[in-house]
Amino acid sequence: MQIEGRNSVLETLYANKKVDIIYIEQGAKVEDIVHLAQNKHIRVEYLKKADFSARAKTPKPQGVIAIIEDYKYCALDDIIKDDGFIVLLDSIEDPYNLGSIIRTCECAGVDGIVIPKHRSASINETVFKTSAGAVNHIKICRVGSLNDAIDYLKDKGYFIFATAMDGQLAKETNLKGKIGIVIGNEGNGVHRLTREKCDGTIKIQMYGRLNSLNASVACGIVLFQALEQRH
Repeated sequence: MQIEGRNSVLETLYANKKVDIIYIEQGAKVEDIVHLAQNKHIRVEYLKKADFSARAKTPKPQGVIAIIEDYKYCALDDIIKDDGFIVLLDSIEDPYNLGSIIRTCECAGVDGIVIPKHRSASINETVFKTSAGAVNHIKICRVGSLNDAIDYLKDKGYFIFATAMDGQLAKETNLKGKIGIVIGNEGNGVHRLTREKCDGTIKIQMYGRLNSLNASVACGIVLFQALEQRH
């Protein structure tokens, strides 16, 4: 896998992931990455601007590209904890949204993220860069069926909430203990069958004329409202 951007590469090095080679655009000021790579005995190669641009896959690689091993998803059991806090993503298809959500979840101390294999963005170069390297520091589980994953988590004692416009206010809902929060698709929200699997629905108080938020923004607000109760 190829990842790009200063923070993405730096966090990958800090996380001790296997890095095959790092490409640096000549003139790029990334001395900290170079020194860290050299200390870890990772090969560094400098490229002319044209050659570097031809190799890049994202619009703003920030002068650094790393070739790493393919991302490894974890098992669902790996993110289950006694007082667990899990985020489940229902068909988040935009890799920029997925990367932003991963970054928010990592900052919020979420135990893990569950994404479905189908109709969902996967962990790629764009997700790595948008997450600012947070992909390296949080467990992500990829499942065949999100609904089956919800059933499994409920059997393990989790109380699962879906985000919905007609739900109870998140700040007025008990979000302590073992919980999972389902964030819906950018356009359609949480699917009906998935919502019916959940134990309850929650929403954010809205004051403007629009009645919806970007999925990553909504996720951030809900998570930190939950954190106010949990900590």
